[in-house]
Amino acid sequence: MQNAWHTLWFKLIDARQYAALRILFGGLSCIYFLNLLPYIDSQFSRLGWLGDIQQIASQNGGSWSLFFISVDSSQLTISAYAILSLGIVAAFLMMIGWQSRWACFSTWLIWVSLWNRNPLILDGDDAILKLMCFYLMLSPCGNCWSVDAYLHKTPARVAVWPLRLIQFQIALLYFVSGWVKFHSVEWENGTIMQYVLIHPEYSRWNGWLLIDYPLINSILAGLAWFIRDWELLFPLLLLNQHTRRLSIVIGILFHLGLLLTMHLRWFPVIMLSLYPSLLSNNVFIGLEKKLVKTRLT
Repeated sequence: MQNAWHTLWFKLIDARQYAALRILFGGLSCIYFLNLLPYIDSQFSRLGWLGDIQQIASQNGGSWSLFFISVDSSQLTISAYAILSLGIVAAFLMMIGWQSRWACFSTWLIWVSLWNRNPLILDGDDAILKLMCFYLMLSPCGNCWSVDAYLHKTPARVAVWPLRLIQFQIALLYFVSGWVKFHSVEWENGTIMQYVLIHPEYSRWNGWLLIDYPLINSILAGLAWFIRDWELLFPLLLLNQHTRRLSIVIGILFHLGLLLTMHLRWFPVIMLSLYPSLLSNNVFIGLEKKLVKTRLT
């Protein structure tokens, strides 16, 4: 049991897996921060519709944010833009891997500040980005495919425990999602798919053309039950090598389906970006070899 525990948490793996996650989530955070720039005045400044920052802080149970720092009234907007600009720079540095852990920490700090300042316009995809920045801050994500690795001799073999935390977080995310669906009437009777397909804010297609057919409604109901049960069983499916591969394929197809059929901002892309943490560590070694071979030819 001692050997199994040590293997689970402390065996050495190749650092390329952390590097892939750092590049993905640094790039996604940078894009998200850039998209939030037009909303600084209205959503994150004291001049916006939320008003007094101290009132927001007390309503959130005394939560902390860089946007709560008191400044002169003439500098309110400048301060808010400066904070988000810092996040853009930090996320870019995280992506290229310069001072990687500090860049991950700074990016996570901006995410926390944005979330506590205005949680009303942020969603699950923002929460995943925030969590991943935190976990990557704990990991040696700059030991490969980074400026840090180019400038310094960093070990290519690193401890696995930060990756395990990420994997447990993903398993918990799917399990909780399935558990909530298990207690939903719409998921129980299978009508949730029909509601989604005809919702003008979510569906990319005119679902009214499909739900008039009983056979299609039966297929949609079966798909709803399958998704619910797959999410609920996701942690168990990861324990076996064969069921893990099958579950990864199902997850990729599921999120690609969401991307093609629903308006969910970047949520499907962010969820797909989590999947490198579930792949075999050897995949990333092979990926680098193929890239080097392609460049040489």
